[in-house]
Amino acid sequence: MIPTETWVLPRPRKNKYRGGFPLHFEKKLYRLLDEPEKVIHPFGGAAEIGDRVDLVGGTNPTWVGDAHDLNWIDDNSYDLVILDPPYDKQQSYELYGTPKPRYKEYVKEAVRICKVGGWVVIYHWVMTPRPDGCKFERRIVILTRVWHRPRVCCIYRKE
Repeated sequence: MIPTETWVLPRPRKNKYRGGFPLHFEKKLYRLLDEPEKVIHPFGGAAEIGDRVDLVGGTNPTWVGDAHDLNWIDDNSYDLVILDPPYDKQQSYELYGTPKPRYKEYVKEAVRICKVGGWVVIYHWVMTPRPDGCKFERRIVILTRVWHRPRVCCIYRKE
C-alpha cells in the first residue's frame, strides 16, 4: 500500500509565476523528505530551493538547458530531483513557447543524476509511471482553489 496524503495549499505564490508551485509546496516537501542537501529542478522555472535548469533564461535559472539532456551533470549527483514539467503539448507552447516534454527521456535523466537512496519527485496533474530503478514511496494530492485541477506529487526513491 502506497501512503497517500492530501495537502490543501494556497495558490498562487506571491510572484504569481504561471506554472509555478502553490505557496508552501516546496518547503513542505523539502521538510517531508528530511531536508536533502543537494536539490535540483530540471524544469526550474521559479523554484525556491536548490539548483534550477530551464529552457528559457528569463527566470534566472542556475543553468539554461534542457531537462531531457543534462549531460553537464554527473551521475548520482543530487539527493532530490523535482520534476514539474509542462503537462502537455498545449500547455508547453502556451505557457513557455517550448516543445512538448518527452516523459521517458526527462525521467531517465532525473534518475541518472539522482543519488542511490535519493528522491525523484514528479509533480503532475496525473499519476505517473514508476521510473526504472526506483521504488514508489508515497503520493501527495495537492488541492489549491476552486476550478483548479488537483495535482499529484509522486515520490520515488532511487534503488
